[in-house]
Amino acid sequence: MPDEGLDELTIQLILNLIAGMDSNNGIKHIGIGEREGRIFSSLVKNRNYNLIHGIGRSGNVNELQPKAIGSSLLVELTCSLTQNFMHSIGLSFIKALTILPFATGMAITLTLLTLKSLKPVRSVY
Repeated sequence: MPDEGLDELTIQLILNLIAGMDSNNGIKHIGIGEREGRIFSSLVKNRNYNLIHGIGRSGNVNELQPKAIGSSLLVELTCSLTQNFMHSIGLSFIKALTILPFATGMAITLTLLTLKSLKPVRSVY
């Protein structure tokens, strides 16, 4: 973690460079892939820095997306910064973590299924 945060313009530049690594942001790109992100509204595109491709592939959210290198890089960076923060507040026992999309039903389902597999619920009857 840097001692001083980056200014807004620098952060925007970095996000635009990272978004440019995703294949759907190429100059001559035609989005016809079944899983490719498509956004019609430039307002929404700008709000999300053209990061529309998503993370993970084939059911594994930790796998890199070959067509979404920028999005994959952003996920890795987010995990590293989060782990660094956790270590800085004394949670150094955390050796690895995964960041999941928050507002998706799939993320909630996977989290609950994982928790269930770690400690099955016992019936009180």
